Amino acid sequence: MAGIGFVLRKLYRQDNLSGLARACFHSAIASTGPWLFTVLALASIAAISKNLVEIETLFNFRVILIYNFSFSLVLSGPVFLIATRYLADSIYRRDVSGAPGMLLGTLILLWGVELLIICPFYFLYAKLPPAMALSATVNFLLLSAVWLISIFISALKNYRLITWAFFLGMVISVLACIALAKPYGAVGMLNGFSMGLAVIIALLTANVLAEYPYPVIQPFSFIGYFRKYWEIALSGLIYNMAIWVDKWIMWFAPEATHMQSGLVIYPLYDSAMFMAYMTTIPAMAMFLFNSETHFFEHYMRFYRDIEQKVSFARIQKNHQAIMQSIFGSAGYFFLLQGSIALLGLLMVPQIIALMHADYLQIGILRYGLVGAFFQVLTLFLLILLSHFDSRRSSLCIQSVFLVTNALFTWISLHAGFQYYGYGYFLSSFVTFILAAVVMTKYVARLPYHTFITTNVSTYGR
Repeated sequence: MAGIGFVLRKLYRQDNLSGLARACFHSAIASTGPWLFTVLALASIAAISKNLVEIETLFNFRVILIYNFSFSLVLSGPVFLIATRYLADSIYRRDVSGAPGMLLGTLILLWGVELLIICPFYFLYAKLPPAMALSATVNFLLLSAVWLISIFISALKNYRLITWAFFLGMVISVLACIALAKPYGAVGMLNGFSMGLAVIIALLTANVLAEYPYPVIQPFSFIGYFRKYWEIALSGLIYNMAIWVDKWIMWFAPEATHMQSGLVIYPLYDSAMFMAYMTTIPAMAMFLFNSETHFFEHYMRFYRDIEQKVSFARIQKNHQAIMQSIFGSAGYFFLLQGSIALLGLLMVPQIIALMHADYLQIGILRYGLVGAFFQVLTLFLLILLSHFDSRRSSLCIQSVFLVTNALFTWISLHAGFQYYGYGYFLSSFVTFILAAVVMTKYVARLPYHTFITTNVSTYGR
């Protein structure tokens, strides 16, 4: 918790509406930047390009992006979280001289692994023209780089540059796609979108190097973290798979679209779920803002006082303050996201009409809205558990999410169209209940876990 958190707390302490609004806005960019950029850019491209190119060309472009968005997130997850832990430990030790080297090393490792998977997929399995396969591969690598560079976002203080980087990248993607759509078709649109990603990567990388002006040394020093924190690496893979597994399974629905390239997609389900995820943006922004202001102060006081060997009565007082902060915020987020989900449920037909979507998506979207409500609450609980270094508990919760989402979605797929989306909703609900129980029990015994179960000296490591 550094950089953007310091800025958010500074804006919050201005004690005026302008500061609060700016803090919330930049929280939204910091928490959902890459995903928000992709959704808004795709929506703008689709709205403008539908009169410039054939529907099939636009569809081919969107399918490649969905595949790249999905599998780049899953494959980069383990490296992403290990790099996050490495950077967090470096900031805690007040020695970030290895940050530039770590960025280069993680990028080399990630791209090296991904090329072994993505090249055979696009050049051998998928029946794509060579130019399209190459463009798809480049786009995949750039998306992965965006996920990776995003670990530095919360550590950077230049929140204006972060916001402008994503905005400028989105504008360039839209304009380049439109300019290249007619003469080059789906290949041109994909390359245009990649241009915007390249701009975002360049601007954020420049900011990282300016924030950490050190030579590139020991770029692979983070490798040892994969063995030391294997639970974190596995969590990065499992949680991202859990997010996407219901979409993958639904691609095998009878109503799915089978393309000539061999790629399969189910637009009705995917777009309905993306619309549902959009409703979580306000809550995610407010969570980042709250965790970096209210929770941060109680969290730091609890551990700082323990390091200073204060009395047990003081520790208990700080423990109560953390519990009040967590449960007070939980009620607020439950109300906020619940209100958004309820409003969305009531306005589903209007949302479908506004987005020019298919009315067959009404049922899927309703299940998606409720499922997204429970998923985002579960995500908040997982982030809090990660603050307390409860790696095994987090891994268990994420594994349950993956297994139940796959199982329930498979059952709902075979139950018929009217149950599409029900599996995701039920899985999110079950996972949230488990996460809430685990989190409540863990926080209730926080002093014990701090001194015993997560104490480094206890394990001799």
